[in-house]
Amino acid sequence: MVGFKNFSQHAVYMPVGVRGLRHKRAKRNNLTLMHLMPFLQNNHTDKYMDLLNYERNLYQNGVKLIAGVDEVGRGPLAGPMIVAAVILNLDKVFKLAEKYAKDDELTLKDAHRINDVSQQKNLDLESWQKYQKINDSKKVSEKHRNELNPFIRLEAVSFSIVQISNTDIDRVGISQATQGCFFQSIQKLKIKPDYVFTDTFPIKNLTKDCQSNIKHGDSLSISIAAASIIGKVYRDNLMRSLHEQYPEYGFDKHKGYGTKYHIEMLIKHGPCAIHRKSFSPVKEMLEN
Repeated sequence: MVGFKNFSQHAVYMPVGVRGLRHKRAKRNNLTLMHLMPFLQNNHTDKYMDLLNYERNLYQNGVKLIAGVDEVGRGPLAGPMIVAAVILNLDKVFKLAEKYAKDDELTLKDAHRINDVSQQKNLDLESWQKYQKINDSKKVSEKHRNELNPFIRLEAVSFSIVQISNTDIDRVGISQATQGCFFQSIQKLKIKPDYVFTDTFPIKNLTKDCQSNIKHGDSLSISIAAASIIGKVYRDNLMRSLHEQYPEYGFDKHKGYGTKYHIEMLIKHGPCAIHRKSFSPVKEMLEN
């Protein structure tokens, strides 16, 4: 296990078993992150909840550096798995939300027609409109994902991308691969988070009161959604490159997932070097 001795003093993640750490601002309010957990966990049932609610609950209690973590490519039959982590600039996000939330009908075109709108206000409105497009990568069109990818990378306080190959997935198993990549994605962040949101999976090497594991988190948390977008764009581009090496499988289309066409090409050509040999039906094909 990688040690924690070089981590920022403000980071709240620690080896399993260490408890009782408080965020410095929450401490001043005599409030621990654990006190916030029931409020966080209950919010996912609110059908009106927007993508900022999870972040807002912590932000209003002084927790600003929140990392969203998500995986892309856990289930495909071929190619690597990617895990991305993103810490958004929540000061800016909530400032823009407060500024524009009441102006739902306002568009950039409208802003340009107003003579006294400054260039900075135009830039702020452009940013707000892009933040509003951030969502679960599966719900965002490829065109918009490609537009949001550089925006998220530029706007983020910090982000990281971790990759594990199909051969390493076969060697350690998908569960251990997922745990390792989630943990490494936090380690690789240049600025360390005060709190972590993950999509479903708990990170075993982080203490429980420093993370929330949100089912369908990429549809409920803007931080997780941002991670899902940069992770998917990265993996999709990688699979397009791998398609050039193995064009007969159509990796540029299905990205390694077990589509009907992919299975047909597997039967016709057999597995190639980037197929996951521990995954069915690739495993059965090799055994037979």
